[in-house]
This record gives sequence, structure tokens and C-alpha cells, in this order.
Amino acid sequence: MELREYVLLFWRWLWLIVLGAVVAGAIAFFVSRSQTPIYQSTAVLLVSEGKADSNEYRSLLVGEQLAQSYVTRLKNYEVLAQAISNLGLDMKPEQLVSRVNVTLLNNTQLIKLSVSDPNPELASALANEIPRVFAERNITQQLSRFASSKENLAAELRKVEEEIRQKEAILAAEMRRAVPNQSLIDQTNNSLLRLRDSRSGLLQTYENVRIAEASSLNTIVIDEAARPSSVPISPRTASNTLLATVVGALLAVGLVFLIEYLDDTIKDPQEIESSLGLATLGSIERMRMSNATDALIVAIAPRAPTSEGFRHIRTNIQYISVDRPLKTILITSANMGEGKSTIAANLATSLAQSGKRVILVDADMRRPIQHHLLEVDGTRGLANLIIRGKEDQAFLRGTLIANLRLLPAGRIPPNPAELLGSERMREVVQWLAEQADYVIFDSPPVLAVTDGTVLSQMVDATIFVASSQTRFPAFATAVKKIMALERPIAGVVLNKMNPRNSHYYYYYYRREYRSESEASNGQENGRKSWKEHLQHTFYFLHW
Repeated sequence: MELREYVLLFWRWLWLIVLGAVVAGAIAFFVSRSQTPIYQSTAVLLVSEGKADSNEYRSLLVGEQLAQSYVTRLKNYEVLAQAISNLGLDMKPEQLVSRVNVTLLNNTQLIKLSVSDPNPELASALANEIPRVFAERNITQQLSRFASSKENLAAELRKVEEEIRQKEAILAAEMRRAVPNQSLIDQTNNSLLRLRDSRSGLLQTYENVRIAEASSLNTIVIDEAARPSSVPISPRTASNTLLATVVGALLAVGLVFLIEYLDDTIKDPQEIESSLGLATLGSIERMRMSNATDALIVAIAPRAPTSEGFRHIRTNIQYISVDRPLKTILITSANMGEGKSTIAANLATSLAQSGKRVILVDADMRRPIQHHLLEVDGTRGLANLIIRGKEDQAFLRGTLIANLRLLPAGRIPPNPAELLGSERMREVVQWLAEQADYVIFDSPPVLAVTDGTVLSQMVDATIFVASSQTRFPAFATAVKKIMALERPIAGVVLNKMNPRNSHYYYYYYRREYRSESEASNGQENGRKSWKEHLQHTFYFLHW
């Protein structure tokens, strides 16, 4: 596809793209507005390593690993349970854990702890309480490593102190005697010296343990306390609505491409020319008809753009027949409902208006309609003429259109295909060709019955009618049926086309025709209506 075709495609489906974007955006907006707003509070924690290593890199690495372990431990069940208990909340740890998010900041020793909750104050309180509980629990766990050593040392000290007191008591009692035992005194003094040395050693050891305990503690402190947030983190109504609008538009675009891919109807005359080698004689936009006679628009509204379209087709047919005059022309289609009868009647009328003698033959003996369009008696016609075995101009009905006569289908026979394929029908075709400059045959659809295929062998050329609803595979099958008989196909008339796909001169004639109509009705006031301005703008953008 060319760029212009993509532009026209988007222009044609713009309503669906806009609708998809608006619907998706509206749904996202109302869903977001109906949700409970969630607030988030964040506390930044600093992890300090108790025992620093002489190697700075190793110390930093250990600190980062310690912080990484704290990221996991901060969401510990006991920690969350204690924080909930401290704040007196009616909540379970399982509910809180999904609201807590702990991350390490850029591989540093800083930890970010975030808590989300519909209540911003509660979120802030939890974000501050959880690290406090964890810090206390962490200190308690680390102190338990030295508790046993300190208790043993304290017991030894108490034992030594007790022995010292006993020895001092013995020494004091001995000194109070009239005749002290010098040997006992010396022995007791020696024991006291030994015990005091032991006490000093134990005290030094206890102090060393206490110092080691204090220096090896890893701590976590709140570097930045959490504060209540005034802006919810969800739902983000504006961003959700914008994103949904974009996604809705993209989905609509995807749906458009899917529809276009699955749509095998005829949309482009170039598709017919490139695939089947057939020229497009013209296109007719969809006509609004309240009754059958409204279909003859060339006679009713000769200045209408649709009438100009038929004159364009008439001119193309006359150019085609320069080298080999086309007198007998078959108008057919692939399926019913393509508008072939309307095309045949208007084309015959247009040829008649140019001064040519034209005979319109209703060869559709299954669903004849031409006598209704031209308002003539259709009780006797082609079927009667074939069965009668003798040509008679009395069967040719005059119409209100100069130079145009109609041969109705007549009495509907039980075997239309046999009648149309008979040698007698060939004689009728030759006789009709002698009676007029052009003979237009309106035949049944090619794929429905064989009547059209049979008639194509008796005429100079066939014109296919295809509408905007015609499926291209079916149309191609019908065309190939005629091609297989090596019969000439003059071209294709596109019917019931969208006015937006019509040629620019359609707009010109539409405007001229409307202006004349308004002038004749006394409605011309020299000002254009808003519809005309809009239409003019549309055609300007389109072309």
C-alpha cells in the first residue's frame, strides 16, 4: 500500500480509532476514580558494620552484603508482628508483608523501606516502627553471642571474690589473737595475693569481652524518617487514562488492519486491473431510492453527480468501440444485489440522451424489473418473442425517454436458460441489433444461474457490475467464467460506492446541482450552509 492509501484507510476508519481511544480512556478513568487511593511512606535506613576491616574494599563489600541480608530480614514475620503490636493495629503480618517494600539503594549501605496503605499516617508510622523493632531485635540477637562468656566470667569473679573475703576474714581473726600464728598469716597472705591476681585477670578478661562485644555490634539506624504523603501512588488516574487511551487507539488500529485483511470485498479499481486485467469504466455512488422509479436518476436528475457518472461510463464505452463497434452489450454481475438492473437502465437512458437509438432488453427471466423502472407493460416481451418464432416490433415498448425502447422479459418461462441459449435467441439478438444503435441486455448474475454465461456468447461485449460489498474471489470467479468462453469483457462498473471514494468532479457537480435546485426553490441566498463548508473542507483534505 502507498502512503496515500494508508492515509485514506485511517481517514475512513477514524471514527473507530477515536471511539476505541475514548471508550478505553473513559473506562480507565472511571475504574481509577472508583479505586481506593493508596499512599506510600518511605524511610531510609543506614547499616553500620561493627568491626571495621583494615582492608577498605573488603570492609565495604562486607557492609553491602550485610545490608543485603537486612533487606530480607526487615520483612521477618516476628518483626512485622511486633510492629503491629506496638502500634495497636488490627492487622495480621501476612497482610502487612504485601504492603512493605524493602530495597537496597544503588549497592550502598542505605536501605529504603516503603509501606503502602490507604491511611497515609498509618503508612508513615509503620515505615518508622518496623526498623525500630528490627534494630532492637538485631541488637538482642548479637548480644546473645557474648552472653555465655560474660556469665562464665562473672561466675568466676564471684567465686574469687568470695574466696578473697574468706581469706581476709581468716587473716583478720588471726591478727586479733594474742599470739598470732605467723605461719598461717604468711600462708593466708600468699593466698590473698594469688586470688587478687586472679581477680585482676578475670576483670581484664571481662573488660576485653565487653569491648569486643561493643565493637562487633552491627547496627541499623533511621537515616531519614518516613513522613505522611499527601499524594497517592495509586490509582494514577491521569496516567492510567492516558495510557488506556493510547492502548485503545492502538487496539482499534489493529482491529482496522484485521478487518481490512479479512475484508475481501472490492475496494480499489487497481485491484481489478492488476488481478484480472479489466478496466474500470466508472464508479457510481450509492443512490437513495424510496421507490423503483427513483433508480432512473439519469432521467430524473440529469445534473446530479450520479448522472454525470453514467455519462462518464457512456463515454468510455464509446471510446472502447472505436475500432470494433459495440452494439450489443450484456450487463451482468457475480451475485444478486449488485445493482446491475439499475446500471443497465441508467446506461441505456444515458446513451439514449446522447441521440443514440437504444433498446433495453430485460433478459432476467427469473426476476424481471425493467418494466417497473420504466413504467411500461411487461406482460409480453422477450420470452414471448422467442417462443413466437417471429420478430415483431410490437414487443418493443416505447418509454417516456426519447430514443429508448424496452423489450420486457415477458412471461416468465420454466426453462429460461434453454430459451436464452437457443438458436432462436441468436436470431432475436441479430434482429434487435438491426433495430437500434445499442442493445443493452440486463441478465441474471453469472454465479447464480447460467443465463448470463449463455448470453455472453451472443453479444459483442459484457460489462460486469460490482458493488462495494462484492467479494473479490466471487467476482473473479464470475469473470473467469466469461473469459473461459473467450468472450470480450468491456470492463467493470463499480456501483454503490462510498462518496468519499468518488472522483473530485463528483463534488463539483453535486455542488452545482444543489445550487440550481436551491435557486429554483427560491432558497438561494448567497451563503453556504455549514454542511457545504464541511463538505468542501472534507474534499479538499481528501484530495
